[in-house]
Amino acid sequence: MNSRTKPTVRTIAAELGVSAMTITRALNGHPKVSRETRERVLSKVKEVGYDFRANSRIARQERERNVAIHCGDDKLFSDNIQNFYMRLHYLCQRRLTAEGLRGQLVDLNVHVETAFPVLDNCGSLILLGPVRPEQLEIVKSRYPELQLISVFGSVDDVTQVGPDDYKGGVCAARRFAELGHRHAVVFANLAEFGFRRRYGGFVAELQALQPGARVDLIEFSEQHEQHADDRTRRQRLEEYFTRVSPLPTACFAPNGYAGVFLADFLTEHGWRIPEEFSLITYDNLELFDFRTPALARVWFDLKELAAQTVSALQNQLRNRECKPVSITIDNEFTPGESLAAPREASRI
Repeated sequence: MNSRTKPTVRTIAAELGVSAMTITRALNGHPKVSRETRERVLSKVKEVGYDFRANSRIARQERERNVAIHCGDDKLFSDNIQNFYMRLHYLCQRRLTAEGLRGQLVDLNVHVETAFPVLDNCGSLILLGPVRPEQLEIVKSRYPELQLISVFGSVDDVTQVGPDDYKGGVCAARRFAELGHRHAVVFANLAEFGFRRRYGGFVAELQALQPGARVDLIEFSEQHEQHADDRTRRQRLEEYFTRVSPLPTACFAPNGYAGVFLADFLTEHGWRIPEEFSLITYDNLELFDFRTPALARVWFDLKELAAQTVSALQNQLRNRECKPVSITIDNEFTPGESLAAPREASRI
């Protein structure tokens, strides 16, 4: 083969003395092609630098059907109570299947090397949860044609799908303001962008509606080990409630598990909800209704999030020139029984 000749299926077929159809079948794993012939074809393809994935119509179509879904092990398996990311992953998989697509789970944070063989045969990537910037840069450099959709991924310059977190915080603040609360505390892990947005919306709205209102923050970190993280949460709560005076009358937890943990902590210490502390959390789980009292919460429809994610992906696959957009899911509110007008709380 002339060094100046651009390799094609026909030139490779001529070199090997087989038909172009045999080359195509070998590259696409056709069962009628012998193992020996397939190995000869793959060796020659590698030798001449022919990118059959980019040039094969069948390979391109197959690649576009395959969707990699990044969800870190820490998100998928460490949340034993809410299983938020496991539910979201399941709903995305169901929606992809309904649309004739195939989702394949990867973890770019911890198992990036094992993700490459999957990404080799995928045309798009959905990010469920944060991904380390350095890992994502490796992926984008290695797969420049990969279509990206971010869901809680906190990635710039790609289409984002998610709830309006800022307005979620605003919604909680309005409920407290309507009841006359002027001193609130937020119990949150602010390492994630969405939680920071909920916190920011809450503070801004409460202070706008109740000028001079005070908002405290009990911030905790997570190592994604349930028992250790629970110890940290309890320690931070005990530190706050033994030193602060006066005590707040309203509590907002921009995460469902944190809200349940906070409610349990207050109850264990003899405080009554909502008589002494009004409480709003974020999420919509059945267990919230079976608590006493049932917890008030801001939430969004997880099925709608999955549907919008797959719809945005399909739009990008159809129109690769489309610019990144932000798609937000509306927040809902369920009042529960954990809200009341403020009254002075007694110290622990």
